[in-house]
Amino acid sequence: MKTNQNLIRMNFALKILLIAVLSISLTSISAQNRKAKNHKARVHSQKRAHKHSPNYRYSKLPKWGKTYKSVNKKAYRIAHKGVNYHYYSGIYYKRVGANYIIAKAPVGIRVRTLPKERIRCAINGKKYFYYYGTFYVKAEKGDEYITVDPPKGASIDALPDGYKSVTIDGNEYYEFEGIYYKPVIDNDEELYEVVGKI
Repeated sequence: MKTNQNLIRMNFALKILLIAVLSISLTSISAQNRKAKNHKARVHSQKRAHKHSPNYRYSKLPKWGKTYKSVNKKAYRIAHKGVNYHYYSGIYYKRVGANYIIAKAPVGIRVRTLPKERIRCAINGKKYFYYYGTFYVKAEKGDEYITVDPPKGASIDALPDGYKSVTIDGNEYYEFEGIYYKPVIDNDEELYEVVGKI
């Protein structure tokens, strides 16, 4: 009789021990799963929230609006509506007195080459090229590129220095040379979409 009672007590103790071990294991697995999910969520959130300064790609180029005493010797002169511009590697310089200032390219200027770092985008089936604050289309004849107004809906990856951060109706925008850009996330990359003039 005592042997049976001892066996019953032993079985009961083993069951309690087994339940306790299983409970601890399940709690540990559940905690690890939560930790892994939280880590994945944090990593995904960090990717989604990855932001950079809008001018990050152009930060080592001459500063927009800054005055220089000279331009690169390889720059070539472009006369447009009575104003002389000097163009070199995607950047436009305008003479002001004895100096040169980095300036916005007026619409309609034609250039022969664009930097390799230019980006392409298509809006309503039309191809555009973009570099350092200026949009272009390819000339129908010849190998020239023509400056155009920023096309609404185009997404670019960077703005030159000189942009301003503004908030309109609770939404963040960047204003550059009178054009507003809305920050958007595309494939975990922050881009700037042309909204137009507001």
